[in-house]
Amino acid sequence: MDWKEVKRYLILTAVCVVLITAAYLYTSRDANMFNSQTGYSYATYLVKVTDVVDVSSTDDAYAGTFSNSSTDVTFEGVIILGEKKGEKVVALQSFDKIVSHGNFGVEEGDMIYVYDVGQGTYIAGNYFRIKWIAVLLAAILIFLVLFAGLKGVATTLALGFTIAAVFLVFVPAILSGLNVYLWTILVCVFSIVITPLYVGGFNEKSVASMIGSISGVALAAVLSLFMNSLMKITGFASEEDMYVVALLGEAIDMRAIVFAATLIGALGSTLDVSMSVATSVWEVSQETAGSRFKDLLYSGFHIGRDILGTQISTLILAYIGSSLSTVLLLFAYRSSVLDLLNLEVVILQLLDMLIGASTILLTIPFTALISAVLFNKKMRKTADNLGKKQEEERIIFKA
Repeated sequence: MDWKEVKRYLILTAVCVVLITAAYLYTSRDANMFNSQTGYSYATYLVKVTDVVDVSSTDDAYAGTFSNSSTDVTFEGVIILGEKKGEKVVALQSFDKIVSHGNFGVEEGDMIYVYDVGQGTYIAGNYFRIKWIAVLLAAILIFLVLFAGLKGVATTLALGFTIAAVFLVFVPAILSGLNVYLWTILVCVFSIVITPLYVGGFNEKSVASMIGSISGVALAAVLSLFMNSLMKITGFASEEDMYVVALLGEAIDMRAIVFAATLIGALGSTLDVSMSVATSVWEVSQETAGSRFKDLLYSGFHIGRDILGTQISTLILAYIGSSLSTVLLLFAYRSSVLDLLNLEVVILQLLDMLIGASTILLTIPFTALISAVLFNKKMRKTADNLGKKQEEERIIFKA
C-alpha cells in the first residue's frame, strides 16, 4: 500500500468521523437515553470485593417434587468508580438455584455493581463482565492487524464506523422520534459505501461490491414492506416491544422497527457476499488479462454458487442460535407446531431468515454481472493502451 492509498484512507476516516459526529449531535438532541423510566432510580457504584463476610442458604420445598434453594452472600468492597470512589461498603448478594444453576457467589477480587437502596443498604447487581469482552476484542483486533497488516486496520475501521453509525446515530434517531425508515436507509447507505472502500480499496472492485450490496438491501426493503403488510405484522412480538412503546408512546412505529431490523440484518450478509464475488472476479480478470465479459460472468456465477450454500446456512444457523431459548420455551408451551409457527415472534424470525436468503440469491449474480462489466471494460482499456504503446515502440524501432 503506497502513500497515495494511505492518504485516501486518512481522508475517508476523517469524513466518517465528521459525518458520524454531526449525525450524532443532530439525532441525540431530543433522544430519551439513559434516563430512569421505572419511577425510581438508585445510585449505582462499581465495587471491588475485598472480603466475603457471610454465606447463608435456605431450602424451599414446593408442591410436588419441585424444590429450590436461595443463597445470601454478605461481602465488603471498595468503590472504584464514581463520586464515592475509595469508600468501603457492605453489600448483599442474593441468588437461587434456578437462576444460577450453581454457586455464582462473589469472591475476593471480583468486580460487581451495587445499588444504594437507602439507609446505608447496598444490593449487588451484575458482575463487571465487559472487561473480558474488551480483552477478547483486543486480542481479535491484534491478530487481525498482525495477519492482514494495514488491510486489517482498514477492516477494523470499517466495522467500527458501521457499529458507531448504528449505536450513535440510528438508535438516538429512533429515541428522538425521527423517521425510522429514512434513518435506516441512511445508515445502510453509509455502511455500503465505506465498507467496500476500506476492505477492497479505491477501485472498480469496491464499486461492484457497493452496487451489488445496494441491490440486495433494496430487495430486502421491498420484501419487508410487502410481507409485513401481507401478513398484518404489528411489530409487537415480545415484552420488550411493549416496553419501547410505553417509553416512547405514539412517537414510535413498531412496524418501522421491524423494517429496520430486517434491513440491518440483511446488510451484513450482502456486504459479505458482494465483496467476496467482486474480489474473486477481480482476481480472475487480473490473472487472465484477455478475459472476455462472458468468461468473467461465468466465473462470477461459479464462484457465487459455492458461496451461496455456505452463506445461507450460516445466516439461518445464526438466527436459530440467537433465539434458541425462545424456541425451547415455545416448543414446550404451545399446543401444536402450526400454532407455534403462526406466532408473530416466530414469523418475524422466519421472515428475516427468508429475506436474508433472498438478498444473497440476488446479490451474488448481480454483483457477478456488475463485476464482469466493470472489469472487462478496464481490461480492454488496459489492453488497448498496451497495444498502442507497443505500436509506438515498433514505429520508433523501425525509424
